[in-house]
Amino acid sequence: MTRFAVILVIGLLSSSSVIADSHKAITSSATGQAVTNISANGGYPFDGRVDEKSDLDDLLTLAWGEASLGLHRGHREVRAVLEVFLGINHDEMHVLMEDHNLNLAKTCEYLGLEPEKLVESLTASFNPFIQQGVDGGVITATEAESWKKQIRGEFSRRVYWVG
Repeated sequence: MTRFAVILVIGLLSSSSVIADSHKAITSSATGQAVTNISANGGYPFDGRVDEKSDLDDLLTLAWGEASLGLHRGHREVRAVLEVFLGINHDEMHVLMEDHNLNLAKTCEYLGLEPEKLVESLTASFNPFIQQGVDGGVITATEAESWKKQIRGEFSRRVYWVG
C-alpha cells in the first residue's frame, strides 16, 4: 500500500468515527411541553393565506412535507417549532436525522421527549392558518375542526415516517 493510500484510509476511518460520535455532544434544552405559541411559515405549495378552500389542501401537502428531502421531509416552514420543541439547533437536527438516520419520532425519543407532543406542537403551528379560513368565511368553525384533525394526521405521518 502506498503512503497516500494509507493516509486516505486513515482519514476516512477517522471521519466516519467523528460522524459516529457526532451525536454525543448534542444535548437538548427542551422542556418536553408542547409548543403552542409559534406559527408556521408559508411554503410551497401554500402561499401563507387561506382565502379559498384549495389553500387548505395546500396546507395538508405542506404538513406532510417533501418526500424527496429524506427523513426530515424539509422543515423550513416549521423550523422554529422544531428547534424550540426539540431544544436543539438546525445543524444538530441534521446530525441526528441524516448522520444517524433518525426520523423525528426517534429524534424525540433520543432527546427524551414524547413524539406526540411534537405532533401537537406542529399541528398548533398551523392553527392560525385554519383560523384565517374561518375568519375569512372560507370554512365554518365545524369544518375547521375537521381540517385540524387532517393536519394532525399529516404531521403524525411525518413525525413517524421511516422512509
